[in-house]
Amino acid sequence: MSGVLAAVDLGSGSEAVLASAEVVARALELPLVAMHVVADGYLRSAPRRFAEVWEPELEPLFERASAALGRLAHKKLERLAPEGAELKLPHGNPTQEVAAEARHHTLAVLASEGSTPLERVARGGVSRYLMHRGEVPVLSVRPDRPLERLGRLGVAVDDSSASLAALRVASRLAEAAGGELVAFHLVSVGPQSCCVPQYLPPEALEAADLDRRAEAALREALDYQGPLVVARGEEIEGLLELSHEHGVDLLALGSKAKSSHWTRLGRSVVGLLYKADLPLLVVPEAAHL
Repeated sequence: MSGVLAAVDLGSGSEAVLASAEVVARALELPLVAMHVVADGYLRSAPRRFAEVWEPELEPLFERASAALGRLAHKKLERLAPEGAELKLPHGNPTQEVAAEARHHTLAVLASEGSTPLERVARGGVSRYLMHRGEVPVLSVRPDRPLERLGRLGVAVDDSSASLAALRVASRLAEAAGGELVAFHLVSVGPQSCCVPQYLPPEALEAADLDRRAEAALREALDYQGPLVVARGEEIEGLLELSHEHGVDLLALGSKAKSSHWTRLGRSVVGLLYKADLPLLVVPEAAHL
């Protein structure tokens, strides 16, 4: 099966996730699957957890409670989901269930973890877990900033294989939606500065010459001839500034993923997940649409 998966917790960010997923599914002409995991593990594990004092006559009560949770979740998801979406409501661990389902889809859409520690704790780490798995592109959406259209897409690029994957996925999405694509590359500043080609010292070159060399190297490495903006700045703040300046609807970034170590996602990806005020599409190195 291939489609766009919208995984929601039925909380405040669910409507933004479902609306954003519908935009992507419509552009790619793929089915939309709306999923909520009924996290009733405590109820289901009660006989084992309380084995020493368990009363068999309680078992039907716990089973009814689990079934009631499922019915309520189904009713709410049915009310929130776009017309025609397939609904899935498995019981179990949200992270495991969503990760297993995402493998069968082209792209997954989830709510962002938020910019504050409290928000990140409250929303859990399902999206981060999916990104580490590196099996499917993940669109992270803020509850107050759903993806409304795919008129212009931005993609952060360098000469890495992860960047190439992000460029390919963003290009495919822009083409399917009839939108525009613009690539951004930032030359860092300061004593640890570098650029593309690697180890080219920015301070030894004129600004215009540096831009020309970086652009030429990137176009060759990525085989890309579309709009490309080369600018100075720090990755996180600079990419956000460029995204707003060029009016992009979402920003795509490549990720190495496939690791339990958070830095494998990349400093820019992690920082933008906390700070970005627009939808972010995190594309694993091996992904494609």
